[in-house]
Order: sequence, then structure tokens, then C-alpha cells
Amino acid sequence: MSGELREMSAERLGEWLPGMWVGYRASIVAAGYSEEAADANVARNRAALTSGEGLAEGNHVFDVLVEGRPVGVVWIARSSGGAGGGAEYYVYDVEVDEAERGRGYGRLAMELVEAWVRAAGGSRIGLNVWGNNAVARSLYTSLGYRELAVSMAKDLDA
Repeated sequence: MSGELREMSAERLGEWLPGMWVGYRASIVAAGYSEEAADANVARNRAALTSGEGLAEGNHVFDVLVEGRPVGVVWIARSSGGAGGGAEYYVYDVEVDEAERGRGYGRLAMELVEAWVRAAGGSRIGLNVWGNNAVARSLYTSLGYRELAVSMAKDLDA
């Protein structure tokens, strides 16, 4: 299977970003964080990653295309650090359209991200995956990603 990444147009980005933030917030709450913590996380990330109506410098949002047809979206940004002195990139979002899931497009998207990062001179890719997202965790592990830290929590009955 082959595919490509196409940089999202400013117009499409303006349409996509609001819904992405809503989905991101919902993911935080579903992972077990409070609504207040989710709101703070979204506000912090929105301030760091966007600038006005667009993206902050070093951020790239791509449509994932298979045979010229969009099947998902990835958000990549250059971050500080990196193994061996190379640039490190961070994957902020990977979405495969619901109707397209289960067809290997998530794997393809991550392989395309890796190729893009290599071409950009990157030596490392980081990402976050919520603990309740077993499908994504399994995919990333199968692609060679490893855990660097694990956050854990226990809710106590009042």
C-alpha cells in the first residue's frame, strides 16, 4: 500500500483545528483526567502550537492520502533535543477517518511520518498515547516505539 502526506491548506486547517481541539479534550477526559485539567491542557497546547488562526513555526499538519484520496490527518512539529544531535519531531495528532479504520492506514500514516522526518533531517520521533487507547499503543509498539515514561493514577473513593 502506498500513500502520501499533503500539507493541509490554510483554509482547511481553519476548518479542521476547532474540531481537533474538541476531540483532543474529549480524549483527555476519556483517559481519566478532570474536565478542568483537560481545559488547562488544551489551553496550554493551543497557545504553544498555534499562532492566531494558523500554526506556530515548525508545525505541520498533513492530510494522509491513499490513491489520492484523504483517509486521515497527522500533525507533526519540530521539538527541542534529539538523539545524536539530530532534530527531534513530535507527533501531536494522528487521525484515521472512522470509515477508513482497520485497513492499515494508521500504520501507513506513521510510516509516512517517519519518511518525512528522515527527509527533514530528524533523528527521533516522539508522541503521547493515552493509556486507554490500546489499539494505538499496540500500533506504536509494533512500529518500534518504546515507553519513556508512564503516568499512573488511582481514584480513591470519598
